[in-house]
Amino acid sequence: MQVTLEKLWEQKEIPIMELRREMLSDAEEVEIDSSKNLNQRVLSFLEQVKNPFAQNVGEYILQIGYLEGAEDSLDDRMVLLARKQTVII
Repeated sequence: MQVTLEKLWEQKEIPIMELRREMLSDAEEVEIDSSKNLNQRVLSFLEQVKNPFAQNVGEYILQIGYLEGAEDSLDDRMVLLARKQTVII
């Protein structure tokens, strides 16, 4: 199945309460070859998952969102989250 931008936008807009486990891939089954270039890894991921914005993770459905136009890296965001969770005494 070929992935189109239209299909991706449709999948991105599905509210989490409307997602069904049987319509999603299991995160544990997705394998990415880190020796491939970025485009090949992205294509591999899209080919393996039914919805790139949501996956089954154990007994939960994980919905993934992306912040458009953000200049922070994932590491920057994780540090910010850790700071918010840390209580300084």
